[in-house]
Amino acid sequence: MKKYGLRTWLLTIKRVWEHKLNINILAVGKVLNSPYNSISDHYIKNILSISKRSGITNFTINEIEKSKEKDAELRKLREFNSLAKKLDPQKSINILLDERGKLISSTKLKSMLYEYQLSSKKNLNFIIGGPDGASRKMREVANENISVSKMTLPHLLVRILLLEQIYRALTILINHPYHK
Repeated sequence: MKKYGLRTWLLTIKRVWEHKLNINILAVGKVLNSPYNSISDHYIKNILSISKRSGITNFTINEIEKSKEKDAELRKLREFNSLAKKLDPQKSINILLDERGKLISSTKLKSMLYEYQLSSKKNLNFIIGGPDGASRKMREVANENISVSKMTLPHLLVRILLLEQIYRALTILINHPYHK
């Protein structure tokens, strides 16, 4: 790992502090009375504890109800319609988590967060589809398409992995010891 001097670290923190970013996780499905709930709460609490130091103004999770349609394609379309109401392409960067997306490292995610903080768009949306995945329309709306694994994973587990990776990326950004 590359070591930076105090001056470089302070300049990075100053740039991050001056450029605020809202991070939103838009997810199909709710984490209710599930083993995922306590793990999710743990990482949310950790993210919120360092959010100000890492230049994050607001961190939210918006849960969208799973569609009850019988046909999988129709379910994905309904879920897209619900998610699309929360997206503003003019003011936000939309990242879709999809098994077909590109695999990235924790340091690459940190670099992406840093770049987005410096951009004119102040909302970063991570989008997680439902159990059937994301619709074609959702892939078209996304600015980027990333994957946490080439394996198919339960969407609630993907949310936990994303929360941990956001926390890890933010700790790398502010040189917090968690990531080491």
